[in-house]
Order: sequence, then C-alpha cells, then structure tokens
Amino acid sequence: MSTIQQGLLITVIGMGLVFLMILALWGIMALLVKLTNKPEEAEEELVAEAVVVETEKAPASDPNGALAAAIAVAWAVQNQSAATAFTPSPASSSSENAWLAAGRTHQLYLHTIRGRK
Repeated sequence: MSTIQQGLLITVIGMGLVFLMILALWGIMALLVKLTNKPEEAEEELVAEAVVVETEKAPASDPNGALAAAIAVAWAVQNQSAATAFTPSPASSSSENAWLAAGRTHQLYLHTIRGRK
C-alpha cells in the first residue's frame, strides 16, 4: 500500500468518524428532547391553573407583587433610556452645524480603537 493510499484511507476513516459522531450527538439530542418535553395538554393545564391562582389573589394583599411591579417598571424605563442615549434627537441634529457634527463623528471613530495603530 502506497503512502497516498494510506493517507486517503486515514482521511476517509477520520471523516467517517466525524460524521458518525455528529449523527450520534444528533440522536442523543433528539432523545433528550423527547424525554424532557412535557405533553402540550399538561402544559396547558398548568398554565390555566396558574392563571386561576393569579386571578384569585388580590394585588393589594401581596406587597411583594407591588414591589416587583415597581422594579419591573423602573427597569423598563432605564433600559428604554439607555437604548436611546446615543441616538441623536431630531431637534438637536437640525440645529447643529454640519462641520461640527462631522468633527464629532471623526473623533468618535478615532477613539474607539485604542491601542491598535
């Protein structure tokens, strides 16, 4: 057997093992999905029970629920203001000088990559 034939044989064996392992992992993941998923009917019943339990509770009787709602609102407001912090407002961009805006943009692009020159 020549060295080229040996190399091709080793390549075929290696590629075959790679694809065999990919198929084995795919089978294991499919098996785990089948074992860990609940039937949809049971999930719907759990959701319906949770809705009934939540509607039975009075919001005023649960002080932690009010606190959680206040925290969620504060978090949403903070995320909304953080997401729009760097977007230019239409009023300020129309009144600014175009040269000034170009200079600021140039400075931003120069200082974003520090240490790589």
